[in-house]
Amino acid sequence: MKLKTLRRLASFLLLCAFLCCFFPQSASALSVPEFFQPEERESLSPEEREANLVRITAFLRDELDLPDSAVAAILANMDRESGFDPRAIDDTGNFFGLCQWSRRRWVNCFNFCRENELDRFSVEGQLAFLRYELNGEFEWIYLYYLLPAEDSEDGAQEAQYEFCASFEAPLDVDWEQVARSKLVAEVYWPMLTEGSLAWTEPELPEESEPALRLLERATH
Repeated sequence: MKLKTLRRLASFLLLCAFLCCFFPQSASALSVPEFFQPEERESLSPEEREANLVRITAFLRDELDLPDSAVAAILANMDRESGFDPRAIDDTGNFFGLCQWSRRRWVNCFNFCRENELDRFSVEGQLAFLRYELNGEFEWIYLYYLLPAEDSEDGAQEAQYEFCASFEAPLDVDWEQVARSKLVAEVYWPMLTEGSLAWTEPELPEESEPALRLLERATH
């Protein structure tokens, strides 16, 4: 009987050791494993933000060959998601980077950047991964809503709606649609069509939820 008990105890301890090896992080839902964290997380300066905005705009126009309407749509979404900060992590510790990718998609970004010798915390690495997603899992958004977007403010609003609802998919999507639509109309469409990169923050409606990005997102 004692031998059988010892065997069971040994089996239990081996199982615990196995689980600790493969699941070393805290059980807290809000913890952020080191794998996801950049080494430094200082806020962007206004100059860094504008420099990132210029680089992202050039990539969307030149590398993805998007019309300005689709560019404005994506810029409005990135603004709301990360403020163009590739090192951004949301308050829950579950969404990362320019597009606030979920953990599942962030792991995909890590693998993609490693295979292509890119820095996953850089603007260039994340833009390359954005192109990878728009040529793969989210190709339908690229082909049916971004590339053919009518090059007008109405076209920008339609592209923004689809990109927000299907690619980003924030939980409070109705309120976020209002906020991002306002950014398209007052900031990014005028900026692109008038040839100025001057950025001013529009007055947005009051939030309907205290936290705009919660854990559950439809497509993440």
